[in-house]
Amino acid sequence: MSEIEKNNNLAGQFLIAMPGMGDPRFERGIIYMFSHDREGAMGFLVNRATDGLTLGEIASNLPASVAATGLRNLPVFIGGPVQPESGFVLYSVTPDSKEAKDGPVAVTQALDILVHAAEGKGPQHMRLVLGYAGWGPGQLENEIQENAWLTCEADMSEVFDADAEGLYKKIINKLGIDLAKLSNLGGEA
Repeated sequence: MSEIEKNNNLAGQFLIAMPGMGDPRFERGIIYMFSHDREGAMGFLVNRATDGLTLGEIASNLPASVAATGLRNLPVFIGGPVQPESGFVLYSVTPDSKEAKDGPVAVTQALDILVHAAEGKGPQHMRLVLGYAGWGPGQLENEIQENAWLTCEADMSEVFDADAEGLYKKIINKLGIDLAKLSNLGGEA
């Protein structure tokens, strides 16, 4: 078992793609990590908007209460390359909520969350994504050791940031990193 496996559960954190990581699907990507354990990891890109796609355009069978509200205009994001035909709703939860297992963000595929939001009883923040990013056992740990990813604590306001395209630079700046000097090459002295 690696040191990463022993000491770190990345659920509730961000993965930040390193420059030159080699996978264009994740270039300048920020991934909210939903789960991470010995079986693997699952997360969602939160800064990859589609080209103007909305909930109303992808879900033809929306409940009437949702279709009648502005929720039909909820923007759709690319969550990752795994199961890109599957929709997920990331939503904010309160710390005392049973859903707040690994942080202030929960995930569902149930349309009930949209109905509750349409009725004014839903979460304060939501983000609709298609697909997810997934890793098998040890795969993410290897990628981190190969300097493909940085990690940092996720802040709920950043998960749902309206300026999704500017989120990468915002988080890099928050970490005090100069992108011009950042390299994914590592070594030992």
